Amino acid sequence: MKSVARTTLLLVLAMAAGIAQTHKPRKPAPTDAPPHEEGAPWPLEHLALEGNQNYTADQVLAVGKLKVGQTVDKNEFEAARQRLLDTGVFDRAGYRYASAQDGKGYDVTMEVVEMAQMYPIRFEDLPATDAELRDWLKQKDPLFAPKIPATKIELDRYVKWIAEFLAQKDYHETLVGKVTSEDSPGLTILFRPAKQRASIARVKFTNTGDLPSGLLQTAISGVAIGIGYTEPRLRELLDASVRPLYEARGMIRVSFPKVETAPAKDVDGIEVTVQVEQGPVYKLGRVSFTGSDALTPKELTKLTSLKPDKTVNFDEVRAGQDKIAQSLRRDGYMLAKSEVHRTVNDSAKSVDLKFEIISGPQFIFHDLTIIGLDIETEPVVRKLWGLRAGRPFNVDYPNHFLERIKDMGIFENLTKTNAESRVNPKDNTVDVTLYFNK
Repeated sequence: MKSVARTTLLLVLAMAAGIAQTHKPRKPAPTDAPPHEEGAPWPLEHLALEGNQNYTADQVLAVGKLKVGQTVDKNEFEAARQRLLDTGVFDRAGYRYASAQDGKGYDVTMEVVEMAQMYPIRFEDLPATDAELRDWLKQKDPLFAPKIPATKIELDRYVKWIAEFLAQKDYHETLVGKVTSEDSPGLTILFRPAKQRASIARVKFTNTGDLPSGLLQTAISGVAIGIGYTEPRLRELLDASVRPLYEARGMIRVSFPKVETAPAKDVDGIEVTVQVEQGPVYKLGRVSFTGSDALTPKELTKLTSLKPDKTVNFDEVRAGQDKIAQSLRRDGYMLAKSEVHRTVNDSAKSVDLKFEIISGPQFIFHDLTIIGLDIETEPVVRKLWGLRAGRPFNVDYPNHFLERIKDMGIFENLTKTNAESRVNPKDNTVDVTLYFNK
């Protein structure tokens, strides 16, 4: 019995030992959950960024001030998110965190949504170069980029930094930053003195070459006098009003190398002095046409009447463009236009021209309305109208028709007539209204 009892005891002990081994704790496999209590301190093993477009990941993460290897918790993630929002350049910011693959730290992903509207910056009337100001702002702003948002936080910050830099140059004017389309092809953020721009009181020219200075002053005065001065704006006006005077005489390389300003002595405003370099005279080289099937090269050559090997005259070039457009409109191409591309040969002092014809859709005549005639005379005029519905519209025909009516002497005491053409781009048609006043 003792032997049996001993054997039974040994079996019981063996089973107990087996049960103990089966329930021994094991190290849990890594999961996406935090490695221990959620949000508790733990090393940051991996850091990533999502959503950035205008800024690099290094720029954004530097502002968040999270670094791989540091001990972090949920409070640190929240602080990083708030630091990003405080910059004023992000519409939203957030984060995700999970257990690292080895189960000993955090994998963190910061998420940002940049402001939808971002604009390039420029500077005006400040005693520093563009390069100097940009270099300074790069030092001050870890998020300096080609474009910035126009939020109040961002604009105030940049105004403050620019003022700090200019103070080193003993410049203490109040500054302003604002979104504007002035003097630029699109919207930009302009930083400049807050005071109003000085207006142009007078424009003078020096070294005008073959053209008298009075001719240039007359051309610029009507568009420049009284406007607020900026050099880019003045140069636009010079290109629009003075450059054509030289290009009509073949001086296509005319330039305005120096523009100087000074307070006007006798009136409120500034006096602008523009130096001119007229350059050599160029001849017309080869003339070619592209883009139009409605007119033949021979017809286009006749319309432009340009003579190769003669001094190029861009007044004549523009007149040729007008004649081409008008000829196409007579065939119903109501939106016709052309662009002229130049190829300049400086060694030969010649310029080749390529006319790119843009005909657009062909419009047809749709409906005629007659106003001012009674029920007896209106049918007579309508019967004489020769342009039928469904035919290509001739832009010259309505006025030509009214002149013919006058010459025929159908009406006594006819004092005034007028034709109005209404272009309908949706269906490429034209409706005409004729007005008769007796």
